[in-house]
Amino acid sequence: MKIINHVKSNDKQQGAILIWAIIILLILTIVGLSAVKTAGIGTRITGNSLFTMLVFQGAESALGKTANIHYTTEAVNNTPSREIEVPSADLPAETASKSTLKSGVSVAWQGYRKCPLTSIGMSTTVSPKAGGVACQYYDVNANTSLSGTGARARHTLGVVRYAPAKHVTTSQ
Repeated sequence: MKIINHVKSNDKQQGAILIWAIIILLILTIVGLSAVKTAGIGTRITGNSLFTMLVFQGAESALGKTANIHYTTEAVNNTPSREIEVPSADLPAETASKSTLKSGVSVAWQGYRKCPLTSIGMSTTVSPKAGGVACQYYDVNANTSLSGTGARARHTLGVVRYAPAKHVTTSQ
């Protein structure tokens, strides 16, 4: 009986299997790294969206705190600039998402102008015979930033106050 020895052909093929295994592992590594990178980008997008929402809400909150008669009266009385910066004590920094949300607000008097819808719901004390009314226009500007990020927001709110129109000239 003759024994055939096939050991030599098996030795030649073991290197090819190793190369294919390395190629498959390399492809899986590339796919895994791509998935991690995509997940990281998604996390950054979510974080930026959260920071944008925080500064938006902070600016709106600052406008709500300061768009009142007290600050508008101070702005009119502040000559010659007719603008005031709201004190930082009235707008304390707030902690949000492990960062500090800081707001700054200015109130500027823009002058007298014609009032919108003056004929609807006006009492007789503001009728043209009594002198009518004029409107004082103000701009309330809020700037908000979140420390540690590039998130910033600037919001402007227009405020109209009715005032007696005696001896007042309105501009357009």
